[in-house]
Amino acid sequence: MTKTSRILALIIILAGVGSEARAQADAERGFVNINFGFQPSERSIANTTTSTVYAETATISTSQTIGGGALFDISGGVRIRPRFAVGVGYSRFSDTSDAQVSATIPNPLFFNQAKTVTATQAGLVHTENGIHVLVLWFIPVTDKFDASLSVGPSFISVSQGVPVVTIPPGTQTIAVTPGSEEKTGVGVNVGVDLNYMFAPRLGAGFFLRYAGAKVDLPSAPDLSVGGFQVGVGARIRF
Repeated sequence: MTKTSRILALIIILAGVGSEARAQADAERGFVNINFGFQPSERSIANTTTSTVYAETATISTSQTIGGGALFDISGGVRIRPRFAVGVGYSRFSDTSDAQVSATIPNPLFFNQAKTVTATQAGLVHTENGIHVLVLWFIPVTDKFDASLSVGPSFISVSQGVPVVTIPPGTQTIAVTPGSEEKTGVGVNVGVDLNYMFAPRLGAGFFLRYAGAKVDLPSAPDLSVGGFQVGVGARIRF
């Protein structure tokens, strides 16, 4: 077989595979992806405030770490063209951490007799609920396997548990109670999804995505939320 004949044969094979994959895509209008994954990003929050107590300056410092953890993700959409689709997704991430508190409190009776005390507030919950607008480009490989690239804006609502610190009147101690701060940030998502359909309408897939934003909380200005996300799950086509 000549070189030209081999090239022609390869083109015919690829055309056949591509047309078969396109036929599968043409028959599908909508999709739903259900994923369980992991968000590995770890962040620290540190905050220091001062106030006048007993005619002197009191200082209160707090710190806590937001760790990585499990992620739930679901998305769905509709194909506008065989390879082009629009959709929307929802993701939820949560982590629980402890906050360390340190306070330097003046003496209520004597000047320059400040006392440093520490405390821990346990069980502070950090929650992220993300809404992701998706524009997707599907790349059919075979009749069973395809990939998709996605991009769009993300709206991430954050609830951050924080320690609320007060100084009881006439003392050099602190009282710490749990509080919460909330804000929604606007960011971007970019991802890739690999899908294998082991039945005409049911399959499994793997995704890798960045979905991040920044929020300004009273205790944590310019806090980064979201980040890289990875997971696996079910693929439903209809």
